[in-house]
This record gives sequence, structure tokens and C-alpha cells, in this order.
Amino acid sequence: EMLGVALFEKQGRRNLLTTEGRRLVEYARPIVRLNDETVLAFRPPEVSGSIRIGASDDYAQAFLPPILTQFARSHPGIEVEVVTGDTMSLRQRARSEHFDAMLIADCDPDAGIEPLRTDTMHWIGSERHDRQHDEYLPLALWADGCSWRAQALAALAAGDRKWRMAYTTSNAPLLISTVRDGLGITVAPRWYLTPGLKVLEEMDEKYPLGVAAVHIKTPDGPDSPPLKAFLD
Repeated sequence: EMLGVALFEKQGRRNLLTTEGRRLVEYARPIVRLNDETVLAFRPPEVSGSIRIGASDDYAQAFLPPILTQFARSHPGIEVEVVTGDTMSLRQRARSEHFDAMLIADCDPDAGIEPLRTDTMHWIGSERHDRQHDEYLPLALWADGCSWRAQALAALAAGDRKWRMAYTTSNAPLLISTVRDGLGITVAPRWYLTPGLKVLEEMDEKYPLGVAAVHIKTPDGPDSPPLKAFLD
């Protein structure tokens, strides 16, 4: 509209540049290049490199996607690898593998551990199936070594409640499906709820679970520029 000429012409389903359009491209290239150089002159140097993050599977699925999306936009030069698992398996892998940071559920007094958030734990079951009154409470829990699993079993032991282990997994979507289909009940914070799941208020009253926290563990010493950017 500003130039008063047609920049494109339609050929079938395609829009092709006209002669005037090709002329505009020749002017536009140096304009865009100068614009990019101007912006870079006032911005700090682009951080590049890679980082490897270990994360508890449940927290990773609940919180990492929007963080990774935002981080990719602000730091496109940094490659992020995310390894998921339960806290025990991540700690075991860290003995032989390098992680720049780990999001883990326990709070051992290690150097470099910082709390990120604390959540009240709840008993969670299916909206369509009532399994909390079974003689032996069917449990669908994370694999042995998960702090949530330990809280659930401790609460049932304190309340002298009979139970059986119906399903054990380290895969969050599978665990959710198992509970939603009425094959067992689980424990988790309220943010874990998805369509088809509900908090079992009666269970919460009889067998209180307390709270759970997630922490971030970073190595000793100064952070690398990519890790510092991610932590910020």
C-alpha cells in the first residue's frame, strides 16, 4: 500500500514475487541486516552451549513445559536435555553421569540443594469408581524409592489400614490412567488432578499425608553461563 505497486502475483495456489517485489527484497536485505546489527550492539552476547537437567517425572510434566518454552525463546542458543525418573534413580545415575541440575523430591542435607516449592499431599482416586472402601485398599504408586510412595505407606500404617499394591510404575501418564480407570488410588498434590480424578476427602481426614517438597540440586562451584541462564 505504501509503495503503490503489487508485490505478489498469484499463480495457482502459490503467491510469487512480482518484478517490483524482487526489487523490494534487494532493498530490504540490507535494512534487515542493519536492524539486526543494531539490536546486537545493545544486547549482551548470546549465551550458547548445552545443559543436562534431571527431573522427577511428575514435576517435569507438570511444570517444565512452559519453562522450557519460555527458555527456548529467550536463549535459542542453549540446548537443553531433560532426563526424568524418580528421585532415587536420578541420584544413582548422578554417580556415574553428569547433570548440571536436578529437580528432586527429597531434601537430603547435600550442598547445593535449594527448596523450590512445597505442596500439601492428598489421596486421589477416580471420579467414576469408588475403591477407597475396599477391604484391602488398592494402591497405584510410584516405584520404590519415591518419597510420595513412602508417605502413603506410612500414613496407612499409622492408621492401621489394610492395603495391597495394585500397580507400580514410574510413568506419570500411565499412573494417571490407572487411577482414572479405577484400578487403584494414589497420592499426589492437588495440581496432579486431571479430568476423571478427584481428591478423596475422607481418606485425607483418616490418613493425613502431610506435605511434599521439590528441591533443585546444583553442583558445587560457579555455574556455567548456560546453567546460570536456566536457573535465572
